[in-house]
Amino acid sequence: MSKRIWNLKYVVGNPTMFTKVTSDADNPKTRADALADASKVALNGWRVWVEHAETGVRIFESEAELAHTDAAIRR
Repeated sequence: MSKRIWNLKYVVGNPTMFTKVTSDADNPKTRADALADASKVALNGWRVWVEHAETGVRIFESEAELAHTDAAIRR
């Protein structure tokens, strides 16, 4: 059984201007690798999250992603 079941996804640039979701070229990743890489991407202030490759359940969301999701819910 493979442990490479986590996808790193992000939106490059200013989270209020850009919406194109990019999947990391190395997907799927191990949990540890995906979380470590997501933490690095989050330092840029970008929207980033880690989700299960099959279920889509998220185990990490950056502050920018949480703010974006919250704003979308309030609309």
